[in-house]
Amino acid sequence: MGRGRPRKTDPEQALDTAMKVFWNKGFEGTSMSDLVCATGMAKPGLYACFGDKESLYKKSLTRYFDNLGTPLLDDLEHSTDPLPIVVRRFLETVAHSMLDESCPSGCFVVNSLIEGASQHPALKAIGKKYDQRRRDVFSQRFANAQKNGEIPTQVNAQALADFFAAQSLALGVMGRTGTNEKELSNFIDVAMTALPANH
Repeated sequence: MGRGRPRKTDPEQALDTAMKVFWNKGFEGTSMSDLVCATGMAKPGLYACFGDKESLYKKSLTRYFDNLGTPLLDDLEHSTDPLPIVVRRFLETVAHSMLDESCPSGCFVVNSLIEGASQHPALKAIGKKYDQRRRDVFSQRFANAQKNGEIPTQVNAQALADFFAAQSLALGVMGRTGTNEKELSNFIDVAMTALPANH
C-alpha cells in the first residue's frame, strides 16, 4: 500500500517564514498571496495548518515574542547581576537584533503597535499584551532594585522603569529607520546616564 504524499513544507519553518513576512510588511500590507509565495504552501494548506490570515498573524507575533522577547525579559526579571549591567545588556541585545541582516528591520512588536491604529481590535490587543508584559517586567525589576538598595529610595522607581521600557521601544523604531550601530550605541550610552547610583 502506497504511503500518502509527504508534506512539502514543515509547519514550523512555514510559521517562521510567515513571521518574517508580517514583520516586514505588517498585517495590512501582507496578502495571502505573499504568504503562499514565501512559505511555499498552497492557500488551503495554510488555512488548514494555521487558520485565517488573522490567526496566522497572531501565531507569528506570539512566535516572535516567545523566541526573542521572552528570553530578554527572563534575564531582566531573574538575573542576579547589578541593575545597570542587566539594563544595559537588555538594551544592547535589542540594538544588536536591530542590526541582524537576516531579519526584517525593527522590532515586530513595535511595528505591530505602530500599525495598531488600522488593525482589528483583536490584533491590537495582542501587540498591547506583549508591550504590557515588557512594561510589567521593567516595573518589577526597578521596584526590586529599590528595595535592594540599588537605586535611591527618593527616586521614582516606576518613572525610571517606564523610561527604560520606552527606550527599548525607541530602539525598535530606530532599527526600522535604518539607524547604524554607532548611533544605537550612543543612544544607549545616553539612556544609561538616567540611571542614578545609590551611594
